[in-house]
Amino acid sequence: MKRTGLALAIAAPFGACLLAFAACGGGGGGSPTSGPLPPAASVLPAAVQAFDSLQTFHFSLTHENGTSPIPNGLQLVSADGDVVVPDRMHAAIEAKVGSQTVKVEIIGVGEQGWMTNPFNRQWQPLPSGTTIKDIFDPTQGVKAIIGSLQNAQVTGEEKVGGVQTWHVEGTVQSDVLATAVPISRPGLTVGIEAWIEVDGSLIRQVYLKGPIAPGEADNIVRKLALSNFGEQITITPPPQ
Repeated sequence: MKRTGLALAIAAPFGACLLAFAACGGGGGGSPTSGPLPPAASVLPAAVQAFDSLQTFHFSLTHENGTSPIPNGLQLVSADGDVVVPDRMHAAIEAKVGSQTVKVEIIGVGEQGWMTNPFNRQWQPLPSGTTIKDIFDPTQGVKAIIGSLQNAQVTGEEKVGGVQTWHVEGTVQSDVLATAVPISRPGLTVGIEAWIEVDGSLIRQVYLKGPIAPGEADNIVRKLALSNFGEQITITPPPQ
């Protein structure tokens, strides 16, 4: 992957995310708003529209109190990478194999995907029938979450990465996450916190709080941070 303007920030997160995350700011550290808070019904549609206009962005994903299974028998701890909408991604991943921590890279171009072997660092195709979306699709994930938020309320105004944001809280049903996080199963209510720019309506952070699949810890939290909107990024298949 090549970037014009800034070098690719690689951080071992699905860390910052998920997150690492310090570069994008964390929840909190806000300042009180000078007026009444806007209704979520006006903030959320504007956020979806702003996100739909993006061609590129950087993401960081981290976990608290758990991991997510991904292909090749790995448990995802964190991921940090870039997206070219609609279907290209390059990320550095930290994962576990049993008690061992490994670092790999993944590239997705359309329906093709590749991952480095955690031991010899050589690129290899993802297993037959598997694409990058079977690991994580941040584009679809963000749209599914923000577009399907229930009981949403703007609960405050906070600064994230030096930018003023609206702090929005609500819930989603786990089945809406299936297009972005394939392990999700229906029937679970997931708590959501999102931080959306006051000016510009870009989504800066999203927290998913609680299990999205049976067997996950009740206190698991997935943290997704977005940044570097609109940078020039080129993502191509790895050298063979």
